[in-house]
Amino acid sequence: MPIYRYQAVDSGGRVVAGELSAADVQQAQQILWRQGLRVVMLAATPSVVSASPPTTLGRDAQATSWERSRVSPHAMAVWLLQLRAILKAGMTPANAFQSLSQRTPHKGLQRASLEIAHDAAQGVALSDSMRKFPELFPAFVVGAFRAGEQGGYLPDMLDRLIDYYEQHRTVRRWSLLLQGCLWQAALLLPLIAPLGIGFTWGLRDFMGGDSMNALQAILGGFGKAFLRYGLPALLLMVALILLGYLVSGSERLAARLRLSGLGFFVYADWIRAQSLEQYLFHLGRLTQAGIYPATAHNLAASAIPNRALAEALLKVDLGRAEGAAHIDAALERSGLFPIEEIMMARTGVQTGELPHILQMLAAWYRERAESNLRQLPRVFMRLMFLISLLAFGIAIISFVWGYYGNIFRTVDEFMGVGE
Repeated sequence: MPIYRYQAVDSGGRVVAGELSAADVQQAQQILWRQGLRVVMLAATPSVVSASPPTTLGRDAQATSWERSRVSPHAMAVWLLQLRAILKAGMTPANAFQSLSQRTPHKGLQRASLEIAHDAAQGVALSDSMRKFPELFPAFVVGAFRAGEQGGYLPDMLDRLIDYYEQHRTVRRWSLLLQGCLWQAALLLPLIAPLGIGFTWGLRDFMGGDSMNALQAILGGFGKAFLRYGLPALLLMVALILLGYLVSGSERLAARLRLSGLGFFVYADWIRAQSLEQYLFHLGRLTQAGIYPATAHNLAASAIPNRALAEALLKVDLGRAEGAAHIDAALERSGLFPIEEIMMARTGVQTGELPHILQMLAAWYRERAESNLRQLPRVFMRLMFLISLLAFGIAIISFVWGYYGNIFRTVDEFMGVGE
């Protein structure tokens, strides 16, 4: 008989979680209702649950984007927000996703919600159903749902995902502005830089006549200068930007580049803090639910947004049976946490306060991420100002060099001096 993991609210408003055996989802719901519990989350625990997730990114994760999605951060946040509210109102997952399909304007999420509702009614885990839509739900979101199902904290997990996507929306907006500034510099610089030499070439070609003839000569000189100097520079700059997009197309490389920050420390630190906060949050809740340490570690690592950090954590093997290591070893072997946080986790293992300590560490990283988020707009503005300043400076230097490097010889040729 299938085993179902549930999270429910009793008559006193307390959240309870556990497992029960039932023939199907409907029978499981009836059992809980007879016990006076209002169901918040109900999902089957199929055989895939008993086997811990792989310690490296499997074929599904390799083929599926780890953190990219065709759904915008705002649309995803709104979808998750509605799902959390519906589940907290006491609806079963099947009814929740059925209702959600009628409330979201995003066509892809509508279709996915209907399919997930159908699967949930058959007892299929939400995370397994979401894997059918890799273009909508990145691997870390599926991992977060899987962890929430196993630990019985689905609504709280949704809170963390919503917070992440709200922050991601803010960062993405500034990132798009920065990209626009970079494209503007790349397109305008090759147009402005040849003006000086183009003006002198126009004077050289001017054979006399009225102001219209002079204007035509100057425009012709600028056209020649642009074709000779500006166009190659424009093509080179566009090629470099497109090469940057091509490099970032490799998700693994892009994740590592974002962590290095390329000198953009606040942005890199925000990514690190957000990812490690998600890991510690899931780890604390899974440990509190009594999940085996190795399984809890793998589930939590599969739920963090940055692929490079996820790979570093999933490489850590805590082992099984008598030789298994505890959670503090995962923090130590990953190389991502300072020694004082590792010692705190070790103290939590020895005293039985590990879930509380992990949640406290998660709160610290959350505060760090929020602090970085408040600084990011100012940092992005400084970076855009620096790009604009560099582009303007290069353009002015090129203009002056082109003008003064040719004006005297042009005037001499125009006046017939030296002939």
